[in-house]
Amino acid sequence: MIVKKRFTCIRMVGATAVLLLCLVLLNVAPLSAQLKARVTVDPGQAKATVYTTSFGISADRWDAKAFDADTMKLLKEAGITNVRLPGGGGIDALYHWSTGTITNPYTNDRAPAFPPGKMFPAMVPVIDALGSALVQVNYGTNADGSGGGEPVEAAAWVAYANGKPDNPLALGKDSKGNDWKTVGYWASLRGSAPLEKDDGFNHLRISHPQPIGIPLWTIGNEPWNNGYYGQGRTVGSDADNEGKMGQSASPEADLHDGKVPNSKEWGRRQGNSKVGPTAYGEAVVQFVKAMKAVDPAIMIGAYVIQPPYTDNSDQKGKNWNAQLLKAACGSMDFSAAGFWEGKGAPPDWNWEDENDLLQNARDPMNPQRNFEGKDAVEYDYTQLGRDLLDKYKKFCPAGHMPQLAVTVLGLQTWLPFRNSAVGGMFAAEAFAKLLERGTYTVEWAPVHGPKNSTSPSFLDTENKPQPSYYGIKFLHQIAQPGDVFVTASTELATLSVHATKRRDGGFGLLLINKDMARSVAVTVAISGYNYATKGTRYDYGKLTVDAGKNIVEAEIDNLGPSFTVEVPRYGMTAIVIPKAQ
Repeated sequence: MIVKKRFTCIRMVGATAVLLLCLVLLNVAPLSAQLKARVTVDPGQAKATVYTTSFGISADRWDAKAFDADTMKLLKEAGITNVRLPGGGGIDALYHWSTGTITNPYTNDRAPAFPPGKMFPAMVPVIDALGSALVQVNYGTNADGSGGGEPVEAAAWVAYANGKPDNPLALGKDSKGNDWKTVGYWASLRGSAPLEKDDGFNHLRISHPQPIGIPLWTIGNEPWNNGYYGQGRTVGSDADNEGKMGQSASPEADLHDGKVPNSKEWGRRQGNSKVGPTAYGEAVVQFVKAMKAVDPAIMIGAYVIQPPYTDNSDQKGKNWNAQLLKAACGSMDFSAAGFWEGKGAPPDWNWEDENDLLQNARDPMNPQRNFEGKDAVEYDYTQLGRDLLDKYKKFCPAGHMPQLAVTVLGLQTWLPFRNSAVGGMFAAEAFAKLLERGTYTVEWAPVHGPKNSTSPSFLDTENKPQPSYYGIKFLHQIAQPGDVFVTASTELATLSVHATKRRDGGFGLLLINKDMARSVAVTVAISGYNYATKGTRYDYGKLTVDAGKNIVEAEIDNLGPSFTVEVPRYGMTAIVIPKAQ
């Protein structure tokens, strides 16, 4: 239905002004009525479970407030239950957990700094407080900087994290002849109190007798960024550039073919098989064998590259996934990938009409368009999924199809928003779409961004929550560990719907209205309804933000097998319904 409005011209000073005003009023486009949509939900059709690993965070190594008391309180309130360690920016390929040292992979440059407070033993209280972690072991360098990472060093890390003091399993020696002792040796160090006189291992003595229980591990972090495809160093922060082939501010060091003079020289390794995907895949097999000998229950992933494998006009990475999977798929529990959204706009881009992630189709589940109208799908998870499924059939053991883990998801820190709510809406939808498809974890980055900035960080430097914080917290209202995503659908293209069967017997529903001008009246039909008639409604979006509020909570009644709820324009509505009494 079209709503027609009659306008009356108001006399103003001067005939020209009167004429202009009349022309403006008479040429206003007719306003469309409120949209209508039908949503169907089947709580009996389970899709994926929410785990403790599902909602993750990753901090920059230079973030001094990443896990202080105030930040931890906010992380818990947002529903964060997992942390990625040791973090991005290439530090994983330099850090040696047992000695707390950093390998310098260069002849002429200094190694990046890594504060003791971010090293693994010091992070154990954070892991305990949040509930879980994903650890990226050192694939790139050995302890003396003479070669690549050692599988037995990674196995000892698993022993320290998950082992028991009475486990006598010998770990063996590394390629340099160093004896890595037994599982019980490292577990006993973890459980011990620091000695009065430090023998060099006090940093490992943290009085933690029980295993920490790290479930997810990866072999390195984006090792394809080691120069094999010609990448070199470019100017910019790790947070700005991590995850973009050829633009990493801190390349992934890889000494399987020796050192390079400085951080700009990794590209000289282009095409070198010693640092290529087959070598990485073969190493993954060895790492997995050594690590699972310590704890068979852990899940280990290797890094894939997202299609279409292009960087400008160069073909980069098109054979990485195939060669990696051919060498290692049978040993992989999951495929790992990282994504930074927001490709295409320069830092000073002048946004108009509130074009943003949702309206410009820069949705990680859908093909994107760049600002010239051309396809720009570097960060399309659906395309990555299709690529992996195709290659799983060709290169993996029959029936073995590793799930996905998103070890970093973030929005470019320079990306401006005229309407800040979009960052929250994007975060909620990206997490929901990925988790309901069975992704093991999604790790948001970074924790902190600039104060009073429009950048889409989680918190600002004063711990003021930013849009993505509210988006993830919003989703957490309906999706908590133990809840199960269930089948939900709608035919309205600008409406997204996600639903959960809650562990407490209740029901959760998330509706995201991407229409910038019109609200939508949603008629929800829930099959096999066995829930209460009253619940709690949450709202977040343009209207709440414009009103100086964030997440708004209120009671909702008249619920049942079929009910109607209005979702404001450019906003999200979540409904939590208890089980029937």
